[in-house]
Amino acid sequence: MPPGSPATADRILDYAAVAANALHDVAITSQIPFLARVCTITLTIIPMVQNTKFQRERCLRIIEEIHHSLCALTSLAIHSEHIQAPKMLDQIAQYAGTLQRFDSCLRSQQELGTIRRLFKQGEITAQLDTCETELRTSLGIFAAKHTVQLATAVVELNIDTETRHQELLELVSSQSSSFETVSLTKFLKCQLRIILVATCLPKNLSRAGVRA
Repeated sequence: MPPGSPATADRILDYAAVAANALHDVAITSQIPFLARVCTITLTIIPMVQNTKFQRERCLRIIEEIHHSLCALTSLAIHSEHIQAPKMLDQIAQYAGTLQRFDSCLRSQQELGTIRRLFKQGEITAQLDTCETELRTSLGIFAAKHTVQLATAVVELNIDTETRHQELLELVSSQSSSFETVSLTKFLKCQLRIILVATCLPKNLSRAGVRA
């Protein structure tokens, strides 16, 4: 089913929203700089892409790659201390800036009338080109920083529910001591959101976003 079809578009947008909310929970828990900002901007972008008609398939492809980045960042935030290295924090800050420019581009599309949008089509396309390139570059960096990438693992749907549940329990057990100020219930809720991404993601969501 093509990315622009209603069912596939809704799935892509839903998965991105789930990933953004999961990462937001991790960001609040861990207090890692810039992550919450990434999630907030993503959650404002999603409804705009849902309603856009201009280069819709391309915008959906960008959202799909944002989803992969959010999954990779979630995995890094939970499993890796390197996410708080200065260079990595700078990369996350740059990623937030690129998301903000994508947000501004989408807003410009909405605010322009049909005639003005026609005259500015080349400018808007150039802005999308830049945003897509920068977001894809960041995705490659985020994915490469962790040997066990959630963005790759979530497409392996041959793991049964019981195995996923056991992995969740082990993850909560190993991580709960690291977040003593946060209730186990809140942390469990965060991890369940991550597993929801894993169990719902269809195989036709490309791995190209991870490899790019």
